Amino acid sequence: MKNLLHELYKGRIPGWDSQVHSPESDEILKMIRHERKHFKNIMSDRNFEKFKELEALHGEFHARHYENVYTSAFKLGVMLMCAVFMSEQEGS
Repeated sequence: MKNLLHELYKGRIPGWDSQVHSPESDEILKMIRHERKHFKNIMSDRNFEKFKELEALHGEFHARHYENVYTSAFKLGVMLMCAVFMSEQEGS
């Protein structure tokens, strides 16, 4: 079941529009690109390569973190749904 949730989260299974953008997130991305360019201009090539490695690790951490958050939230939603249906059956 976990693999199914991860595939759904990664957008490999249809069911949502995973390409949601907002003006705020676009502005943040623009600021990130600007700051990255600044550091590229002031760092040595070696230090910038280390900086890119750090960015990659940071990105991987956040991807895994949000994948786990998504999975946990999905499970919680299913548990809530089960509790509602069990409650309805008990009340009948």
